[in-house]
Amino acid sequence: MTDATESVAPAPMSSADALLPLTVDDFRAAGVHDLLAANPGADIHELFNLVAAALQKSTGVAGRALMLLAGVTSMELVPEEPAVTFRPRTTWGDGTGSMGPDHLTAGVIDVLASLADSIEQSHALRARLADLVCLRDRERRYQYARTAIDSYRAQGNILFEAWHQGNGASWHRSLQLAKLIRDQDAVQQIEQALLSAFFGALDVDGVDPEYYLRPLIAEKVGRGRAGEVASALDAIARRHFAAGHAFPAQSYFEAAAQWYTLARKPDDHADMLAMVAEAIALQSTQGNSAMLAHTFLTKAIEAYRQVLGPARERLNVVEKIEALRRRHQEAGRAVLGEMRTFRGPRIDVSDEAKAAIAHVSGRNPLMALMAFCGLDSPPDAAQLLADAEKSLQEHPLSTLFDSAVMAGDGRQVDKAGPQQSWEQQVTAKAREIFRQNAAFTMHSAIGPALDRLRAEHSYRVDDFKAIAERSPVVPVDRARAVAKGLHAGFYGDMVQTMHILMPQFEHMVRQVLQGAGAFTAEHSLDGLDSEIGLSSLVKRPQMGEEFGEGLTLAINALMCDRAGPNLRNDVAHGLADEALCESVLALYAWWLVLQLVVETFASTLDGLPAAETQ
Repeated sequence: MTDATESVAPAPMSSADALLPLTVDDFRAAGVHDLLAANPGADIHELFNLVAAALQKSTGVAGRALMLLAGVTSMELVPEEPAVTFRPRTTWGDGTGSMGPDHLTAGVIDVLASLADSIEQSHALRARLADLVCLRDRERRYQYARTAIDSYRAQGNILFEAWHQGNGASWHRSLQLAKLIRDQDAVQQIEQALLSAFFGALDVDGVDPEYYLRPLIAEKVGRGRAGEVASALDAIARRHFAAGHAFPAQSYFEAAAQWYTLARKPDDHADMLAMVAEAIALQSTQGNSAMLAHTFLTKAIEAYRQVLGPARERLNVVEKIEALRRRHQEAGRAVLGEMRTFRGPRIDVSDEAKAAIAHVSGRNPLMALMAFCGLDSPPDAAQLLADAEKSLQEHPLSTLFDSAVMAGDGRQVDKAGPQQSWEQQVTAKAREIFRQNAAFTMHSAIGPALDRLRAEHSYRVDDFKAIAERSPVVPVDRARAVAKGLHAGFYGDMVQTMHILMPQFEHMVRQVLQGAGAFTAEHSLDGLDSEIGLSSLVKRPQMGEEFGEGLTLAINALMCDRAGPNLRNDVAHGLADEALCESVLALYAWWLVLQLVVETFASTLDGLPAAETQ
């Protein structure tokens, strides 16, 4: 028999209605019940292969019945993603895909419900059909959830060798459904089965018992024996750690921390967090690369920072972080020695990186942050425009042909070419050159210096808030919001940073311009005043007067230019995905806001030693 996964790909679907009408007798006539009787133990993946193979030989009504069944069995069960539950087996580049739950209309669900009621030979198929009915039909949810739970559990005992082939997903889904319909007896039975599998596998070679606990943690079940589970995980982790098995030790310490939390044992939870850091630090000693050691030491320091409250003193966290920082500094120096000189179009930035790191190192937290904000300056707008004009004159072909600017989702968002005036083309080129320079600065200076700052200092939200409160450009009632955005960016949560800072920065600009006498609203024909966005604010004449022409160009290039990252507009309209928020230019935009806030704050300080302000 030919493997159906190779010979038959799931067909693109828009709706399964095209396969109707169908009855249970049609499935029986197509040989479905006989096929199930001949393969009673087949899991859902094996059933897809069997049905797909039979489909190759079928036409007419039988073909439609088998096509529907092939689509139903092709879906991937993903209980760890509750918003999805079933994912299409195949998704194509144009956005279409094979059958998923959204393709199942009310008529199709009626057919699947009838078929589920008629099947006794296959627990796997009955569970799949009943689960889909439960998912798509609220009125029959309880009845078919019950059927799905029983069928999932009837597929067999919990076996580690089958856990990753669908057995684990089935048990997880049965627990979800039991919680959904508030069947406490079923929840307790499933909980007991998973815990028994965990404890029974503790001394079995080649088995990772922690997998049996993941459905319980995900569904917040198992509190009654949480302490016992946590102690077992703790013991496994310590055995791995003593044997030098750093990666599994980290994984088990992390799991033990979760279960100690469930058991309401905060001291033991803190102990596990500290051991997570120790396991990560151990990984830094197990390679022959300074870069790897540097990475793991950074993560170990971050892990120790998760230990909070009185446990920090009990576990000597401050002293241990200091010890790790010294090792981190040594690894950082070794990393510079490992840097390669790139040939061709690439650039060796090791000298710039060394200089940037030296610039921020060895200072107190405030002076280090101020030094970090001095790594770059606003561009010389006049020089950029001159360079742009020279570039276009030397390479005139780009000015003679139309070109389109496409967004990541395929939309054409801007056009360039001869339809633009010469001034517009020069300005666009100047913004492009600035973005190239900003990306280079991020890689060569700001990025390496940020890594050093993170290793040497621990800044809190309140630290950034204290700075923002004294910055003349930050409205008093926005200081904490701005601080949260700056803090999140410092520690790498760029998605949160962009969604806080972009609207807050626009408000900062608006307030400064209003203070300079600019009118920041538009008066509509119906008599209403509406505030204009950042893309319009940067065109106000007061913008250059208050922020300078260079910073105005930078803001425009990063936040408002459709040919660039367009950060303000994409964030405001929900178009900013993780890739955009975590891009090099987004990080530069975060640094640019930080620089503005910190340097305006610094201008309010008096009495600082001159040497410290250089």
